[in-house]
Amino acid sequence: MPSFMINRRRRERGFSLIEVLVAMLVLAIGLLGLAALQAQGMRFNHDAYVRTSATNLASDIIDKMRINQASAADYVTTTTTPVPANCTSVTVALNTPQADLDCWVNRIESSLPLGRATIARQGTTALYDITIMWLDREPRKFAGGTRLATTAGECTTGRANRTWVAPPNQCFVTQTWSVWP
Repeated sequence: MPSFMINRRRRERGFSLIEVLVAMLVLAIGLLGLAALQAQGMRFNHDAYVRTSATNLASDIIDKMRINQASAADYVTTTTTPVPANCTSVTVALNTPQADLDCWVNRIESSLPLGRATIARQGTTALYDITIMWLDREPRKFAGGTRLATTAGECTTGRANRTWVAPPNQCFVTQTWSVWP
């Protein structure tokens, strides 16, 4: 066999072990990046779901206030805890402010993480502020790493619509709608 054919066979042995390991490393880094992207997307999706739920709940009580315009002042509440209420279709059909509020507060508590709500009148005007709060589950970067806010200063620094609530000593997302029913 000629010598040029022997040298050619030695060069054509296939992939080396180093090449395979490098390819596996690149694939592993890509898969880790994909997993991180998926986790971030799921967190954003959950945040959007909670915000949409809060908006729908605010819209619901605004509609009820518009139905009962003569009793709009009776919807003012500072309660943030659920009240035992029988929220059946019969109760909801009554359209009384207290029945509406009891069912609404219960829905907030069950729909939002640590959900709370208040309705306040703006002075002597016909405007009302509907404020809904829920637990902030978004980790942020602090000096000690990425984590949830643990103090009032961390809660409000660099983030709009955040409120520190003590107790339970946690950061809440706060959304307020000003409406004229």
